Amino acid sequence: MSLFQNVSTLITDVHYAIGLSFILLAIPSLYRIYFHPLSHVPGPWFAKVSPLFLWIICYLGIEGRVIRSYHEKCKTKVLRVAPNSLSISDSSAIYPIYIASGGFEKDVRYANFNLGPFVSIFSAIDTEYRDARAKAVAPLFSQARLRAACETNGVIKESVAEFVQKFQAYRAAASSKENGVVKVDMLDLAARLSIDVVTGYLLNERYGGLHENDSLPIATQIKKKLSANAFIFAIIGFSRFSLLPKRIFSLAYSLSNRLASNEEVDRSAALVHQFAEGVVKRSVGMSASEIDDSYQGRLMAFGVPPHEAVAQSEGIIFAGADSVSVTLSTILFHLVQKPAIHTCLLNEIVTDYQDRSKDPETLPYLRAVVKEGLRLCMANPTRYTRVVPDGGITVASVYIPPKTVVGCAAYTMHHDEEVFPRPFEFLPERWLEDGGDEGLRKPAMQRSMLAFGAGLRGCIGKNLAQRQLYESVVAVVESNVLEGARTVQERIEIIEWFNAEIKGHKLEIEWP
Repeated sequence: MSLFQNVSTLITDVHYAIGLSFILLAIPSLYRIYFHPLSHVPGPWFAKVSPLFLWIICYLGIEGRVIRSYHEKCKTKVLRVAPNSLSISDSSAIYPIYIASGGFEKDVRYANFNLGPFVSIFSAIDTEYRDARAKAVAPLFSQARLRAACETNGVIKESVAEFVQKFQAYRAAASSKENGVVKVDMLDLAARLSIDVVTGYLLNERYGGLHENDSLPIATQIKKKLSANAFIFAIIGFSRFSLLPKRIFSLAYSLSNRLASNEEVDRSAALVHQFAEGVVKRSVGMSASEIDDSYQGRLMAFGVPPHEAVAQSEGIIFAGADSVSVTLSTILFHLVQKPAIHTCLLNEIVTDYQDRSKDPETLPYLRAVVKEGLRLCMANPTRYTRVVPDGGITVASVYIPPKTVVGCAAYTMHHDEEVFPRPFEFLPERWLEDGGDEGLRKPAMQRSMLAFGAGLRGCIGKNLAQRQLYESVVAVVESNVLEGARTVQERIEIIEWFNAEIKGHKLEIEWP
């Protein structure tokens, strides 16, 4: 009899334990849904209960599209995406969050973007730390210096010319079906140009992406990828974990590296490190004028030790080589798919750009093409997260209390149908004053653009990136290298991590 009593007691205890566990789990969930300071903000219930939803869509690379769909489903400009995190799709919030008085502080998530033990200009949460280093290198991004680099014998001018020559050689091989070559990867070509521009312009020594395979047969050159690609893709991939708390991030990142480690990534990272290390070593003992003329020189003059300057140089190589190549190849992809746009652009260049001392940004249609490319490309498609300061903020009539993590995402802002009708189409005409809406939408369009972030903490390389895009698009269109081409992919699909990644790592074209 006692045995049955013991079993009965045990079962009862288990039931009590299960019930107690359920209550302990339910209490914080109920609090977050009904009593939390953000309980009044719309959003899916599972996002209110746990950050797991946000972590999962970030990991899967679908964060942008999922959050945009919930903004539409919940019919709100302010959406709760985690217990203490909001997505904002109201462009009027960009100014107070990112621009006014330097913008809100970055949240702890950015520590996950540090360069190992070193804090970069991008990942710095401490405003004074970031601003001091940004000030040290800011003169390198001046418009006057960039214009000089685009003149004859300037590093941007020379790199773009070599890029077009390489493109033409690849086209000739693909058109003749030489050794079975029929396709050319514009993304890889653009990456080669971008890494040479960013290193040649900022580090005063080109990586050599455009010429690293010159000794090989043309068919082999076309098939081989940029040696730095695996390094770049590995960094992009780690951002899938970037929303995790620091300890969990470190564990997940370490485990992922062990499971996904391969010789190609290790070899690629070693090549980039070797290049950066060599550049820094050759910079030690430079003259004052040479120091002023390079990114690593200015950092070391500021007080950054050489071993950190190596890491910072690797960071700038990644930042410059990745985002600009994705944007440039996206623009060229759409020019191939829409020959009429290519023709209009060529006519404008031939007619209105005879004086090459003129800034190419003054060409209206070219400017519209580049802006539309930046809008659709979204090199950083997800939220630039910030922390609401004391006093809170009101957005779209919704009060947001202090210490809430908030952010606007390019994916949501750039695909707002009220601002950009037919948002998933490449329509440069939308940016022209004589467009269908007579330019009435332009202020809202300009305000909604987040291609380079916003405010003082936006992309420090914005001017360099834009200059490369304008010079490259002009040179490619003038060369007619895209004439008669067609895209292999029907459309561009991106993985929406913090840095966008084009699925398959390629954008191929062919000449039938």
